[in-house]
Amino acid sequence: MNRSAPVLASGGAAPVLPPRALLFALLAQLPAIALGWLPQAPVASLAAGALALAAGIALNASADRLFHAAGVGVCPFTPVARLVDSGPYRFTRHPMYVGLVLIAAAPVLLTGVYANLWVPAAFAVWLHFRYALPEEAFLRAQLGEAYAAYCERVPRWLLRNRG
Repeated sequence: MNRSAPVLASGGAAPVLPPRALLFALLAQLPAIALGWLPQAPVASLAAGALALAAGIALNASADRLFHAAGVGVCPFTPVARLVDSGPYRFTRHPMYVGLVLIAAAPVLLTGVYANLWVPAAFAVWLHFRYALPEEAFLRAQLGEAYAAYCERVPRWLLRNRG
């Protein structure tokens, strides 16, 4: 499996990969928590946070296993020989990114520090523009009509769109 450093369409190396950015997103939440803004999270919030964390981990693990089985590299912008469209890829074109955003949202829900909701939201926007959109253009060039057809039937994130 190809896990080498990704190459952007422009030819430059990607400075921050999504897993490292997730670490930044998690660390960005610490100041509000450390400053004593740690209210008692309601049980529903704790349950939602645990579910978000478990779902995020499961999505990333499942997608990684599918890529490994198909011989496709998990690093963005690595050449691909075939389209992976099973498992969570039936519901979203970016299950790894959805999983990372869920993991970034989990501490907000688990701690009840809702002031930190900006972090997973900003992380999702960054992933969308820095990786999802350029990666889709890359995959369209790599896989052609097969990827275009996949985009028509599977939403980019989780909600139906035709982008």
